[in-house]
Amino acid sequence: MSFAVLAGILFFGLWPKGFSNENHVEWIDDQPGIKFDQYGIAYTAPIKGLSKADGSGSDGFSIEIALKPLNLEQGFKFIFALHGGKDSDQLIIGQWKSWIIAMNGDDYAHKRRTKRIAVNAALQRPTIMFLTITTDGEGTKFYINGKAVSTKADLRLKIPDDDNIRLVVGNSVYGRHSWKGSIYGLALYQYTLSGQLVASHSEGWVKNKNFSFARQDNPFLLYLFDERSGDIVLDRSGGSHDLKIPPKIPILDKKILSSNWRQLDFDLRSVQDVFINLIGFIPLGFILAATFSKAGSIFERNSILITVILCFTVSLLIEIIQAWIPSRSSDFLDLVLNTLGGFSGAIICYKVTVHGSRRTAQG
Repeated sequence: MSFAVLAGILFFGLWPKGFSNENHVEWIDDQPGIKFDQYGIAYTAPIKGLSKADGSGSDGFSIEIALKPLNLEQGFKFIFALHGGKDSDQLIIGQWKSWIIAMNGDDYAHKRRTKRIAVNAALQRPTIMFLTITTDGEGTKFYINGKAVSTKADLRLKIPDDDNIRLVVGNSVYGRHSWKGSIYGLALYQYTLSGQLVASHSEGWVKNKNFSFARQDNPFLLYLFDERSGDIVLDRSGGSHDLKIPPKIPILDKKILSSNWRQLDFDLRSVQDVFINLIGFIPLGFILAATFSKAGSIFERNSILITVILCFTVSLLIEIIQAWIPSRSSDFLDLVLNTLGGFSGAIICYKVTVHGSRRTAQG
């Protein structure tokens, strides 16, 4: 019986939730671009020299991207990310429902009220947006189709101060924030584009439906997405920071036993997760405690302690393996809840056993 319960826990703990490790990125047929489906990712090797564009000086930096977002699901989805090893420093352009958001850090649920700039994509026409973000010491501006739609004078976006920054498109480095939509061009400049230049670039996009206009303005990164086939998107800036589209989704950074307490949402899904992690280990704790209580000697005297240790070990193994599964996350809270569930099962077993023994003795 205990083996059946353990097998069930391992199955559901390591079940990829319908996830396929196939990289669902396709080339668009009728124009330059790539399409991200349910699970997809494109990324570069570590980029040297990009951190110099930190946005703190007068030059700042700018990002241009033409995209068509499709994802209106719950959760924060990554469209564009520059990650240097620390989530707290990463630069993200993401999507939450119909909102396109640019920010630094990992305050996805905005519970810490981290500064960000956002625009509601549902209000924009046409559906393919030419998005520009500029930032420097004077603040950050958000342009859609060449027109400024939002300005934050007190927000200064940063590129991570690291020599091993990756550009990741359509997902996070952990493979758990997949975005659905299409990208038709992408450029990053190590200076702030003027409003006039932003408008000129937007006109160039509308006219030619490609990012060839950007070549003359010295971008640090430039992707035209005009290859139409293969697993590489060439960096046309003159650098060698090509985007890779592997056949399988890799996990570029493995986070084991994360402790993002501040990211917890008290919605129905989060409550269900807490309930499942707690309740799921109660049967295992009960059965293990019952087994050891009948084993005699040291096992019987320490049945609860041994049960808790084994439940902790099983949970720890699951959490470590989950760090390698893109659709799952390795969380310290899950380890605590699983262990608490095993302990609860052992206590229930003890109460039932003691109560049963007393009734037998009284009878």
